[in-house]
Amino acid sequence: MILLEDKQLARKFVLTNSIRIAILCGLLLISLFVGLFFKTPFPTVPILISLSIAVGFSLLEFFLVRKLHYRTAIYLQLGMDLMVVTLLVYFSGGISSPFYFLYILPIIVSALFLKRTETVYVATFAFILFGLLADLMFLDLLPMYPGLSLEKVSTATFIYNLVMSFIAFSAVAMISSFYFEKIRATDEKLRNVRENFEDLMQLNNTVLEKMHNGFVTCSGDGRVLSYNEIARRMLRLDRQSNVLNLLLTPEEQRGAGADSSEPSGKYLEKSIHGRVLGISVTRLSGMYALPEVYVFIFTDLTEKKRIEDELKQREHLALIGEMAAGLAHEIRNPLASISGSVQFLQREMHVAREHGNLMEIIVKESSRLSSSIENFLNFTRTPPLEIEKVVLSNLVDDVIELLQTTHPGIRFRRRCDPTLYVDADPRQMSQVIWNLLNNAVKAVGDSGDVEAAVFRQDHQVRLTVKDNGSGMSAEDRKKLFSPFFSRFSTGIGLGMALVKRILDVHGCEIRVESQKNMGTEVTVCFPHQL
Repeated sequence: MILLEDKQLARKFVLTNSIRIAILCGLLLISLFVGLFFKTPFPTVPILISLSIAVGFSLLEFFLVRKLHYRTAIYLQLGMDLMVVTLLVYFSGGISSPFYFLYILPIIVSALFLKRTETVYVATFAFILFGLLADLMFLDLLPMYPGLSLEKVSTATFIYNLVMSFIAFSAVAMISSFYFEKIRATDEKLRNVRENFEDLMQLNNTVLEKMHNGFVTCSGDGRVLSYNEIARRMLRLDRQSNVLNLLLTPEEQRGAGADSSEPSGKYLEKSIHGRVLGISVTRLSGMYALPEVYVFIFTDLTEKKRIEDELKQREHLALIGEMAAGLAHEIRNPLASISGSVQFLQREMHVAREHGNLMEIIVKESSRLSSSIENFLNFTRTPPLEIEKVVLSNLVDDVIELLQTTHPGIRFRRRCDPTLYVDADPRQMSQVIWNLLNNAVKAVGDSGDVEAAVFRQDHQVRLTVKDNGSGMSAEDRKKLFSPFFSRFSTGIGLGMALVKRILDVHGCEIRVESQKNMGTEVTVCFPHQL
């Protein structure tokens, strides 16, 4: 069916049929006007009947074309048109009729829908109908319509009209079919180009959506032209966003927009919406009928920067480790000698009380300095792991018992499942729990609440230490695991760095949630245990 086979062909058929109906209606009105206002022998009634039948059949074609094959519908319509034109020619005087030019219209319609040979067949059939009618009337074998008083044409005029009609029908058939075939070939090429363009657009859109980089284009004033889904999420874009103001400073915009006959490009790194982005910007001229177009391709470098920071930190720690051995020998041995000498003098000499207090201070500070050096050495050393099954609740209980004796004003709460265990080094894990609970104790001061919990969540064993102490700012949370950063006056800033190193070796994840003056919660997530 025509509407199912080719929608474009269906639209052509509807258009030509509508034009046909308009022409027929115009002829109807003209015939009616002539019959009413002019007293002529013009056969108004049969012409009106013929034209009315043609209009009715044309209206019926709108329905038939949905039920029949379009070629069948076209042949029916062309046959009806030729018969109607023949009747009009007969009723209006035969070869002298002013209506015989209407044969040209079916020929043109056939050239629009049919091949060239088929158009020639239609033109030939039209000439045969017209010639047969003219011959029969010229030879008086077919009587002229009653009421017409036309002079009999001469033989020369008769032959001339036949020859001219043949030339006209043939010329119209050849010329119209030639140009309509050209138009159809052009339409086919345009359709192929359109399909190829749609395929390319689909491929382009698929590539842009599947690529791992963000892609944005904008006009010279920053108006968004196109973007992919990754760009929309990263930059929180919409059609009203100004991309240039979002990604470039005014100075960078002037640099990227410098006059150049070649496409100019620049690479930048920006922190936008909490992400570190590597941005490549290129300015193109004469694209999309715009003076200039900016193309941005950017990559999320957040994870890369985090890894780089960790590598720098590891390099820093490696350098500290190399220095640790030398410092140990240079500091510990003289420090032990000083402390031993002072203790010997205390036992052997009778000194005044104030001098004895000074000696006690020397011994105490030497001991504290020795402990700091020991922590420093523990941080720089990487002792081998001795993995075994560890019940975390037992380690938590041991550490809390020690802290309770020295901090009686603090309320300790336990929510520990004694059936949960992890594969870990018990000595190092005990060090982790000690540092976490000791920091919580320092945060709450002389009185406060400290809670330790061991539980299972999301198929993981988790350890949390929570307090209602001083809390941390966002800036302090970023520095929490950095060596030599301490929030307390009595610390040297190696405790949490040591915790992070131990947990990294064990493959554990540590999360810190804290707000200033609202307390801190530290969660350790152990790997999934089979």
